[in-house]
Amino acid sequence: MKKIFLSMLMLVVASAAFAQMTPEEKAALKAAQKEAKTQMSQGIKLRDEIELLITANQTEAAKAAKADMSIIEKNNASVKQKALEANQLLLTALNSGHIADKNKFDANKALDDVSTRLLNPELEKAAKHEAFDTLAFAKAVDGVCTGCYGQLEYGNMKNELQKPVLMSAQNKMPKLMTYYAYLSMFYAETKNLDGAMAALDKYADYGKNYPRVADNEAVKNPQYPASQLAFNIYLTAYNLKRYEVCEKYYDMAFQYPEEQSHAFVLSSRPQIYLQQGDTLNWAKSLEKMIDDAPDSQNADIATQNLLAYHSKSGAKAMEEFADKLLAKYPNNKMANYGKGHSLFMQEKYSDALGYFKKTIEVDPEFVEGYNMCGMSLYREAGNNYFQKIDGKKFKTTAELNAAEEKLVKVPYREAAGYFESCRDKASDKPDLWAGPLQTIYRNLGEKAKAAEMDVYLK
Repeated sequence: MKKIFLSMLMLVVASAAFAQMTPEEKAALKAAQKEAKTQMSQGIKLRDEIELLITANQTEAAKAAKADMSIIEKNNASVKQKALEANQLLLTALNSGHIADKNKFDANKALDDVSTRLLNPELEKAAKHEAFDTLAFAKAVDGVCTGCYGQLEYGNMKNELQKPVLMSAQNKMPKLMTYYAYLSMFYAETKNLDGAMAALDKYADYGKNYPRVADNEAVKNPQYPASQLAFNIYLTAYNLKRYEVCEKYYDMAFQYPEEQSHAFVLSSRPQIYLQQGDTLNWAKSLEKMIDDAPDSQNADIATQNLLAYHSKSGAKAMEEFADKLLAKYPNNKMANYGKGHSLFMQEKYSDALGYFKKTIEVDPEFVEGYNMCGMSLYREAGNNYFQKIDGKKFKTTAELNAAEEKLVKVPYREAAGYFESCRDKASDKPDLWAGPLQTIYRNLGEKAKAAEMDVYLK
């Protein structure tokens, strides 16, 4: 009774609105209604013609070895052509808003029927990994979804003729969602970004677009995470330099938990800003990489990039940025490295040493940390010699030897230990250790060890 009352109320409102129209507006409305009704009738007629062709094919196929395949192939081509035409006619009619409610169940049923006939052959091809008509597939999926849902909206479960149709539509709706995932993945692979985005949007909003099935478990927990589809689009867009698409899907793609994919999304955004010449957002995105996972390899890469960027303004600017990071992340390896490097550039070698030691405390395999510990001590020994020994007068040889031992040889020996560790961990990179070790061993009087370095310095 309530439904009848609401329908009557809407009819009264519509009649009142019609009465207020100009003659021209009334004529245009009647023409639109007539056109929609004609489109619906033509679509239903084509549906019936399609079913006759299907029956004819089944009859021909029943002849087995005597079947005329040319007839079947011709009929199949005709089915596809008519289904595409009917799909368009019925979708246009239903979307016009000019189909009467009493006719909407039949119109949606016909749309479901013709779209299913269009969809099934393409599904079979896709399942066999054969080339299929993507456009026809997309139109078919839209048609089946719209048709099934329209039947649920305008059908009556108490009607014994409609009940099995409605139950079928109810069962099909959640499964149809996956077809949008397939479309999005296929379009992304074939670099059709517009198609991929349209399919993903329909997939992600499926429950919102079709609230009658929103609580279905398959809709609430779909087979493919939307973030996975978003990553596919993001990657394709990045390779095509369609950065506006990357920006649109960044947040969704960022949620995809697969480690390498997640790392790519995180690290690619700064590169996008860099290629666009947006230095401000480039720096901000790198800082976000650090904040999101301060102990990760991505954070190390981001820190290195930012330290190099700030170093262009001088050692002090680099030091200030390193201090900013260390205030938040005192154990950040690259922030300690950057602080040490900025002090090293200012020739504050003993101060720099403590930060380089911190880097290998955090990461015992950090070769560059061992190298810079050695270099800090190496430079400190050299400075001590030229500033405190060379040209200075000592009362006795013993006093000179004591000064050399304390100010030069002790830091040299400690430096040699770090360079030897560097040699152990990076034997294929003699440029990091061979030269300093030869100088150190010569100054320490260890001629044989110094000579060992000759082979690496050729």
